[in-house]
Amino acid sequence: MIGRVVGKYKIRDQIGEGGMGVVYRAEHVMLGSAVAVKVLLPQFTKDPGVLERFFTEAKAASAIQHAGITAVFDFGRVADDQAYIVMELLRGEDLTSFLRRQGKLDPSLAAEIVAQLLAALNAAHVAGVVHRDLKPDNIFLVRDTGAPGGIRVKVLDFGIAKLVGNPQGVKPKTTTKSDTILGTPSYMAPEQCRGGVEIDARADLYAVGCILFELVTGRPPFVAEGQGEIMAMHIYEAPPRLSQFERSLPPELEALISKMLAKSPDDRTPSAAWALAALERVPLPPLGAGEIRLAARDETPIAVPADPAQFPREKLPLWIPIAVIVVALAIAALAIYLIGGSGDEFTPTP
Repeated sequence: MIGRVVGKYKIRDQIGEGGMGVVYRAEHVMLGSAVAVKVLLPQFTKDPGVLERFFTEAKAASAIQHAGITAVFDFGRVADDQAYIVMELLRGEDLTSFLRRQGKLDPSLAAEIVAQLLAALNAAHVAGVVHRDLKPDNIFLVRDTGAPGGIRVKVLDFGIAKLVGNPQGVKPKTTTKSDTILGTPSYMAPEQCRGGVEIDARADLYAVGCILFELVTGRPPFVAEGQGEIMAMHIYEAPPRLSQFERSLPPELEALISKMLAKSPDDRTPSAAWALAALERVPLPPLGAGEIRLAARDETPIAVPADPAQFPREKLPLWIPIAVIVVALAIAALAIYLIGGSGDEFTPTP
C-alpha cells in the first residue's frame, strides 16, 4: 500500500497493525495534511458482517461532533476492493501502554482522564451511538495544552458500536443478532456477558466503572485466567470494594464506582452526564505539578500544573541574565567609585 493513493490521500508509511487491518500514515495529495488510514485486510473485506462493522465505525464516529471522539474524514474502497477509513492522525499513547509504564495512577489524574471520557461518551450517547467495547486499548491520550492537565482523551474504535434510533440519518444495513456476544470480557457489562438482550448506553458506563477502578488500583475489578470465568464473575459476583485495595481514596469515589458497577442497568448510573457530575463532586486535590510523558514519536513531556501560576513559562536565553548581572556589577562599581571620590574632596563648612 505504501506509495499508493487511497481516495485523496497518498500512503507514506505503516504505523500500526492489528488482526483485521493495517493503519498507515498518509497525506492529502493537494493540501499535504497528515492523516491516518485504516485498511481492512482483503480476506475480511469479503465478509459482509465484518465489512458492515468496519463501515459502522466510520458512520458512528462521524455522527458525533466532539473533541474527544477521533474525527473521521472519509471512507470507501480502493481499486482492489479493500475497504478503508481516513481518520485524524493522533500523536500520543493508548491508555493500556500508559498504564503499563505508569502503574496505578494518581486519583486526580485518573479522575481527569475519566471525566473527559465521560464527556465524549455523553456526546456519543446523545447522538444515538453506544460504543459497546470500551477498554484502555480504545482510549488514546494526546497532548493538548488547551485541555485540563495538558492531556486530551480520544475515544477510538467504534467498530462494534450500536447505532440507536437512526442517529443523524445514519442507517446501518444490518443489526447485530441478539445472541451475539461482542466486547472485551474484562470490561463487559453483565447484560453483555449474558447475551440475548438489548444493550444500551448503561453498558458503556459499566465499562467506564471498570476502567476507573483499574486506573486507581492497577487492576480491573475481576481477574481470572479464562475469559468465560471473567464473564461469569461479571454476572454473578459482587465487584470488590475500592477500599480493599486503596484505603486512602475518598468514599465518594468508591460509591460512584460501586454504582457504575451495579449488576442491573436500572441500578447503575443512568447517564454519562450523571456520572460526570458525580465524579466532579468527588473531593480530590488538583493535579500535581509533575511530568507526564507519552510514548509517542514526539516525546515532548506534558507538564501538569497544580494551579495556573505553575504553568511553564518560556525560558529566557542564557545571555540575558548574564548581561543583567554584568550591568548590575558595573553600576555598583561606578557607584562605589563616585561615593569614594566625593568623600575625598568634601570639606565641611566651618
